[in-house]
Amino acid sequence: MNVEVKKRVWKDAEKLPQYIKDLAADEIENLKAANNLNDLTNVEPMEGTDEPFYRLKFNDYRFLMYYDKDKKILEVRKLKHRKDAYKKQNLPWR
Repeated sequence: MNVEVKKRVWKDAEKLPQYIKDLAADEIENLKAANNLNDLTNVEPMEGTDEPFYRLKFNDYRFLMYYDKDKKILEVRKLKHRKDAYKKQNLPWR
């Protein structure tokens, strides 16, 4: 699958412990290796929107992502702790 990781994700990751950075890198590799989103068990659509936004859970962190169906690209837009990931200002469509 084509995966594009936004610069914001790497800025979010700078503040995190190394083991979380390693987990995040592993999850991005898993996204790239998958044929489609249905292959991944920890990826689910985000509630509250009609747009193709998804979240990927790992440890206590979340990737907030957008799937562009026309270009067939999954954009990883944010990396947040679960307590902050779903706050209004952090949602990827805001």
